[in-house]
Amino acid sequence: MPINESRIEKMKELGLTEYQARVYLTLLDLGLSKASKIPSISRVPRTRIYSTMSQLHEKGLVEIIPESPIKYRPVPISDYLDKVAESYKRTASEIASKKEELEQEFAVMGEVETEETGRFEAIYGRRNVRERLTRMYEESESEILSIGTSMSPIRIVRSRLPTIEEKFKLGVDMKYAFPICSTNSENAQMLSQYADVKNIDLKLSMYFLVVDSKQALLCHPIPPDESFLKGDDIAIWTDDEGMAEALRNIATSILEQGYDIESLDFATPLLDSAKSYIGLLGIKTKPIFETLATSIGSELSDQFKSDNPVDLMNEMSEYWEANSLGELTILKKKPLTIQISQFVKCNMIPHKSEDAFCDFVQRMVGSLVEKRLKGKASLSKKKCLGKEEGYCRVSFVVA
Repeated sequence: MPINESRIEKMKELGLTEYQARVYLTLLDLGLSKASKIPSISRVPRTRIYSTMSQLHEKGLVEIIPESPIKYRPVPISDYLDKVAESYKRTASEIASKKEELEQEFAVMGEVETEETGRFEAIYGRRNVRERLTRMYEESESEILSIGTSMSPIRIVRSRLPTIEEKFKLGVDMKYAFPICSTNSENAQMLSQYADVKNIDLKLSMYFLVVDSKQALLCHPIPPDESFLKGDDIAIWTDDEGMAEALRNIATSILEQGYDIESLDFATPLLDSAKSYIGLLGIKTKPIFETLATSIGSELSDQFKSDNPVDLMNEMSEYWEANSLGELTILKKKPLTIQISQFVKCNMIPHKSEDAFCDFVQRMVGSLVEKRLKGKASLSKKKCLGKEEGYCRVSFVVA
């Protein structure tokens, strides 16, 4: 059956994300399948396939077959439906048992202090800040801009997703920017279905929201955690149009410098650290750059067992795929030539100059090969092939 919006929405109503729904529906059509067959049919990024499979396995919807390469089989949905139904029953029972407690917790506290001018308000307490944010979202007609902390995607998805879905359907233009990491990436991805979400390097201890260039709120969350109910937050709200417009300009400038979240890869902390470190060092610090790549390659060599070049390349190819490191392909066996792509971001202009990341790949993989094969073979004749979807493509001869 086709993977259409109607079927995806039904799966989302049962607690799946869009990526999880697309992958599961694809597996229903394919039956037993390798991970490499899923992206083109499901339209889920290659770098998200393995994490999505793991999430579906935890939900009991996918069975992992420990073959080489690993294969996946869909599990009939009946058991999962029983779990969802039971979960809803427990939730309803818990709400009923805590009714009095919740009535007290959500009672009007009267903690908002309003300045006499009516154009600025100091707001204390996370619950009161949340109520003001709710009003701002409900009053939005054309635009919502927000710059937040690393905890913001989690709080927003947990507390505001239904409202955001509604505003999306009404055509409100929503844009967000946060420091995105492995902890909040899934929430950011979920939010990106309805809004333009950017990753920023700016580490803020506060967030701000601008609505329709008419009102704005700046807030310092205390503590800076993911809870959207409890906290001693301090916020300033204003409907001064000059102030709102100024904050909108700041937000727009920050958003323009952000990165699309599709370009993020949280597959391995090791490579994340390496890429960040390289970016900080710059290409002029060549000795440190080479030492870092050599060290990573040496550590990775312990993951393999093969002691001849062809077998090692086949083993590395499977490892690359299984760990979402991109693609390592054998182009030909005489001379043994491999190509590595979808591994690290590339800055080069094809055919014009060498790129530092190509050098990094050569040094890292070369170190791995030399240690694993005990000096019997090494990489030579590197050729940078330019960018492919923003990633470096580079080929080597193993001799």
